[in-house]
Amino acid sequence: MSVSWIFILGLALMFVLGVVIGRRLGPEYRSRLRPSIQTMAATMAFYWLHFGLVVLAAVESTCRFSLLTPVAVGGGIVLIGAGVAVYLSATYVFGFKRQLGLDTTRLVTEGIYRWSRNPLFVGWALVLVGVGLVRESGMVLLLTLVFWVSYRLSLPLEEELLGRLYGEAYEAYRRRTHRYFGLPGGRRRRR
Repeated sequence: MSVSWIFILGLALMFVLGVVIGRRLGPEYRSRLRPSIQTMAATMAFYWLHFGLVVLAAVESTCRFSLLTPVAVGGGIVLIGAGVAVYLSATYVFGFKRQLGLDTTRLVTEGIYRWSRNPLFVGWALVLVGVGLVRESGMVLLLTLVFWVSYRLSLPLEEELLGRLYGEAYEAYRRRTHRYFGLPGGRRRRR
C-alpha cells in the first residue's frame, strides 16, 4: 500500500472516529459528567492514529514544500522547544489522572494554567507546526490543522462541563485567563 493511501485511509478513519466522539461526548458530559470508557477509547484511538500519521508524514516528508531551509529548521526547532516546554509544564501541573478525566476534585489554575486554559493543546500544536517546518512537510501541517479543528470543535463541550463541575470558580477563571495564551488577568474578549 502506498503512503498516499495510508494517509487517505487514516484521515477517513479519523473523520469517522471524530463523528463518533462528537455524537457521544455531549450527551455523556451532560448526563454523567465524564466520557464513557468507549468514548475514551475512541478518543485515544483518534489521537494515536493522528500521532502515527504525523510520524509517518515527518519521516517521509510527505507533501514537501520549500522554504529557506535554515529559516524553516531554525523556526521549527524554536517552536518544538517552546511546545515541549509548554506541554511538559502543563502535564506537570495538571497531572496524568486529570488528563484522563479520572480526577475532577479541583480546578487547576496555577502554573502555566495562569496564562492558558488549554496549554496541553497549545504546546502540542506548537510541536506539530515545528515538526512540519523542520521536515518541510505539508502533510504534517495539514494534520496540525486537523488536530486544531477537532480540538476546537470539542472545546465548547469541555467548557460547558467545567462550568457545571466548578460553577463560579470556573467562570471567574474563564474571564481572567486566555483560552490559548496571554498574560494573566489582562483585558480580553469574553469567549
